[in-house]
Amino acid sequence: MITVEKSIIIHKPLKEVFDINAKAETYRAMSPDVIEVIEHGPRNTVGSSWTEVRKFLGQEMRTTTQVMLYEPYKRAAYKVIKGPIPYETNITYEEVEGGTKFTVTLSGEPKGFFKLAEGAVAAQIGKTLDEGNKKLKELVEKS
Repeated sequence: MITVEKSIIIHKPLKEVFDINAKAETYRAMSPDVIEVIEHGPRNTVGSSWTEVRKFLGQEMRTTTQVMLYEPYKRAAYKVIKGPIPYETNITYEEVEGGTKFTVTLSGEPKGFFKLAEGAVAAQIGKTLDEGNKKLKELVEKS
């Protein structure tokens, strides 16, 4: 089992951080390894899903993710329902002095090739989450 948690302080109000993060174009900007996103139903609605194609550790991965929880200005949870690495993602927003603490936690159980490379998978996930958090901070703070 892999669990990776990454947080960042964004020097803007929570509502602004949430609203910018909720946009489809922000997700793409935060995830440069994503090649394509296909939405299945309304965005950010419990039960809706999307399929994404991304490059991960040199392999092309196709993953379908479902929205499990969506509480505006508080938290969201997503679960892979089809893909090579079943995982869950939890996002929380917390008001802190000087801005907003944005936290992403990803946990899952790699299978096949990804199970054999579990350490590399965890390291790459951590790097990807850090890069995404920094990109969100940059997008929000320049707005």
